[in-house]
Amino acid sequence: MLVSGHWLKKNIKRKNVKVLDASWYLPNVDRDPKKEYKSKRIPKSVFFDIDDICDTSSNLPHMLPSASIFENKVSDLGIKSDDILVVYCREGVLSSPRVWWMFKYFGHKKVFILNGGFKAWAFANGKIISGLEKITQTKYKVGRLKKKINVTFEELSYIKKQNNNYSILDARPARRFLKLDPEPRKNIGKGNIEESKNLEASIFELNGFFITKSKIRNILKKVIFKNNKVICTCGSGISACSIAFSLSFIGNLNWSVYDGSWAEWYLRTKS
Repeated sequence: MLVSGHWLKKNIKRKNVKVLDASWYLPNVDRDPKKEYKSKRIPKSVFFDIDDICDTSSNLPHMLPSASIFENKVSDLGIKSDDILVVYCREGVLSSPRVWWMFKYFGHKKVFILNGGFKAWAFANGKIISGLEKITQTKYKVGRLKKKINVTFEELSYIKKQNNNYSILDARPARRFLKLDPEPRKNIGKGNIEESKNLEASIFELNGFFITKSKIRNILKKVIFKNNKVICTCGSGISACSIAFSLSFIGNLNWSVYDGSWAEWYLRTKS
């Protein structure tokens, strides 16, 4: 699930190893991930635009696209269905889990996160280049969809009404969860989903690297009842994937990401 900078440096020349820059920032952060990619990047890397490879017909940010749109967009990146994918982002492991989750949802078998992101590559003394990667278009085909790792608004509403065997974990910073800070999107108000618990995504990393499995287990056992299904949420479905990845990392597969997250919940439940 995780690879090191040294592993990538050793294996990057393999034809079936593809590298994806999944950098992304909140809308209130004055940074351009695509511009940063062009300026400094890992060799062979292509830019995976989270805000473009999505359902552009939705009024919600970066919702999962259809299988056909995903196939077309990923084909344009020169990726094949049997490639080994290594996903990284500029700032540690901020947004790479989102792209890991997307490929998992669409049935891609070999997708890994570069632990430490771009920093890990630099620590391994990997070559840093600039400019765009020359891409040969492929005919990417999705695998068997893993629909159980995504939950819709309707499904979550049903779960909340029908049983108590679930835990909703919200990965947003505590001040946003507690309604002390505004949401970064102007049309989304403050708040949280009823019965949810706050578990900041940043708790799973240290200096941009994922913490150990034992530390992750100790954190999660305090907020999850045994055998409960975990619903991972956040502001718009990005940092929620850090909780999902951490659960998978320790062998807990009883989870789903609420793709719409607080943005959708707010818009559909506000009075």
